[in-house]
Amino acid sequence: MGKYDYIKNGNLLYWNDPDNGKSDGEYKVISAPEEVDSDSIILISSGASEAEVFASELSPIPTPRSHKEEFRKWRAEREAEGMEFFNRLSEVMETDIDLAVGDMVAFTNDYGVVFGPKEVLAFRKPWNGDRCVYIDSDAYWFPDRPNQLSILSKGDVK
Repeated sequence: MGKYDYIKNGNLLYWNDPDNGKSDGEYKVISAPEEVDSDSIILISSGASEAEVFASELSPIPTPRSHKEEFRKWRAEREAEGMEFFNRLSEVMETDIDLAVGDMVAFTNDYGVVFGPKEVLAFRKPWNGDRCVYIDSDAYWFPDRPNQLSILSKGDVK
């Protein structure tokens, strides 16, 4: 196992920008060589911009605290009030996107800042600008729009 095995195409990583931290943040790996050394050039993207960086400037993103248990309680309360939740995006809207509960996604906010990886927890009928996807985040109770999400890996429908 190599020191930079976490640098793979599609992974979400943290870039430690050597330019006084000017562009520090979470980025998706667009292109990386098969064998990565500290001086390997990696193409990353925030969704709004791209950069070529050294592998030594990238680090894994620590897994944040999960809010799945809070979401389950919140969901049970909403279901008791009559709100309906679903397991697939295709159950709530016409789409070619195969997004399902358990999938891991990157969330890009309206300003182009990428967060993740985040797990998809549920779906409901779209409202307020197609908001219908609940993800494991600090705002687990506020759904995101499908166009704000990029699938990182497929999970099992629960």
